[in-house]
Amino acid sequence: MMSNKLLDGKVAVVTGAGRGLGREYALALAANGAKVVVNDFGAMVNGHKDTLNHADHVVKEITERGGTAIANVQSVADWDGAKSIIETASQHFGRLDIVINNAGNNRPSSLVDLTEQDVDSQIGVHLKGTLAVSHFAAAYWNEVAAEAHRAIVNTTSAAGLHPTAGAGVYGATKSAIAALTVSHAQELARLGVRVNAVAPCARTRMVNESSAVLAMMPKVEGFDRHAPEHVAPLVVYLASSLCRFTGRVFAIEGPDVAIYRSFSVEQDWTTHEAWTPEELAQAFAEINERSETQAFFPGGVVRQSVPSGSTLKALNKVARSDGLEPPTL
Repeated sequence: MMSNKLLDGKVAVVTGAGRGLGREYALALAANGAKVVVNDFGAMVNGHKDTLNHADHVVKEITERGGTAIANVQSVADWDGAKSIIETASQHFGRLDIVINNAGNNRPSSLVDLTEQDVDSQIGVHLKGTLAVSHFAAAYWNEVAAEAHRAIVNTTSAAGLHPTAGAGVYGATKSAIAALTVSHAQELARLGVRVNAVAPCARTRMVNESSAVLAMMPKVEGFDRHAPEHVAPLVVYLASSLCRFTGRVFAIEGPDVAIYRSFSVEQDWTTHEAWTPEELAQAFAEINERSETQAFFPGGVVRQSVPSGSTLKALNKVARSDGLEPPTL
């Protein structure tokens, strides 16, 4: 009997798939017919290695449900490790169609308290990891020639799309991943690859270890809008032939889904010759210091001002303490 599952015949790689969102993605892709490389280095939220092999557990779950999967336990932050993840797909399953760049960690710290390990660990997993896995996937596709309905799905975050105090390196990497998504979508179209990004809003291990964020995602009776499994249908859609988009960023939280607009010019000016600082001050004089945006945070879409009112108040407080006032003409 012929099967007509959405991803029949496809081979998918999911990084960071041993737990949380990655596990849900791997299970959903397999349930929709894809053969899955379940990659998980086996690390704690802060990036330190733990002792459990979570990838094998997810592979077992998939096979017990009638699916096909194989484990890979290499780190995406290691160049050769990233290469081995793609090779696992091509050598074991004979092809590669879908890459879900999900692996991540978080070492929250203020700019004042930041350590070199905080920087290297997060940039390594999020930014280098996304780049490395995408690179080896692109190189493979370039070698075997173009084919329709390939997909890369990257992982960004509200912390990167709407940076706030304390987001730090984590937020910076997520902003960079959104930029890579737009760039890679343009570069890989010739190979039949659609590249999109998801900003998931779900109660994951990272959320559980951040009391401030966890407070915005309380457990409730009945439907749990913050359960990680609710993000998986969007990832499956973006990985499938149903998807019409590339170079776009999506957000999802339970029943709420959103699509982002790229950076856009708010207002522009022109002059006949080069500007002077004083002329620029005059041109900008009537513009509000704050830009209004629509942000997708826990609970849905909200209006947000950038910079925040508290940021401007802090600057003005320091100025007044020094006997100064905001600059005027």
